[in-house]
Amino acid sequence: MKSTILLAFLFLAWQTVSAFVGHQTPLAKMKTQNYGLQSTSSDSSAGRDPSVSRRQAAELSFAAVGLGISYLGTRERTPQDYGLWGVLPVGTYKQKKTVRETIVPGQVWTFDQKFGILDVQVPLRMTIVKLSDGGLFVYDPIAATPECLELVNDIVKQYGPVRHIVLGSVALEHKVYSGVFAQKFPNATVWLQRGQYSFPSNLPDSFLGFPPKRTKLMPKSPEEAPPEWNKDFEFATLGPFLSRDGAFGETVFHHKPSKTLLVTDTCVEVSDEVPKIYNDDPAPLLYHARDTVTDAVSDTPAVRKKGWRRIVLFGLYFTPAAIVVKDLYVPV
Repeated sequence: MKSTILLAFLFLAWQTVSAFVGHQTPLAKMKTQNYGLQSTSSDSSAGRDPSVSRRQAAELSFAAVGLGISYLGTRERTPQDYGLWGVLPVGTYKQKKTVRETIVPGQVWTFDQKFGILDVQVPLRMTIVKLSDGGLFVYDPIAATPECLELVNDIVKQYGPVRHIVLGSVALEHKVYSGVFAQKFPNATVWLQRGQYSFPSNLPDSFLGFPPKRTKLMPKSPEEAPPEWNKDFEFATLGPFLSRDGAFGETVFHHKPSKTLLVTDTCVEVSDEVPKIYNDDPAPLLYHARDTVTDAVSDTPAVRKKGWRRIVLFGLYFTPAAIVVKDLYVPV
C-alpha cells in the first residue's frame, strides 16, 4: 500500500513536470489518440491541458515532489527510526537507539536515548515505575521509536498497561516527544507540568500533540492526585518561573517502595563513567576528544572518556552560575 502511494506521488510529479517544460507525456499522447484530437493550438501541441497554467503546473509539481520526499523521510525502516525526526525543532536525527536498564528489579526501569544537534549529543532519559495496584507510571517520555515501544511493551506484558504518562518538565527536549508517546498508549492518562508553552505562538496543549480528552494538568496537592499516586509516591512542584532566560517548571516524584527520586533538571548528576547509550555510536565522543579539527583520534576507552568530559563541560558552560557543586564527604 505504501509503495503504491509513493508511486502515485512520483507519477504525478512526472506528469506535472512534463507539462511545465512542454513535453507530451505518454498519458497525454494516449488521450490524443483515444479522442482523435489534432494538435492545432500551442497548448495542445505542447501536450498540456489548456486550463492548467505554467504556474499551476509548477505548484503541483513542487507539491508532489515534496510529498514524495516527506513520505520517504518519515518511513521507519529500522526499529531505531523515528519518523517525525524532521518535524521536531530539536534532536534532528532519524535513528535513535534506546537502551533499557533495570534499576530496581520488578519496580523501576530507565530508557535512554541520545538527544542533540550535530555532534553535541547528551543522554535523554525516561523512567518507568510499576504501581503497587498494577500497571505502569511513565515519567518524561522519549521518542516512541519501534524499538522503544517494543521495550516498553515487554514490561507491559509482565506488569500491566501504562496507566499514567507524566511530563514533569516544561523543557522543550522533553515535551516534543511526550505527545507522540502518549498517542501510542490510548488508555493512559496524561499529566502535564503546569506552565507549558510554545513559540512563537502560545498554542493550546492539544495543538502540541497531547490528546485533549485524557490530558490533565499536574495536581497541585496530594488531595487532587489519583489514589495510586499517594500510595506509591510523594511529589512536589517547583515553578513555573518565567524570566528573561526562558521558563522553568518541574514536578519531582519520590517512589516510596524503592526510595527512588525522579527528577528532570532540578538535580544533575555527572558521572565519570561514559553512559552506555554511547556504546552503539561513539562518534560524538570521538569528535569532541580532538584538540584540533585535523586531529585523528583512535576509538579507545580513554579517548571516549575524554570526549564525554568535554561534552559535559560544553553542555553546562552556558549557565555555570546556576550550577551549585557540592562535595559529599561520608566519614568512614
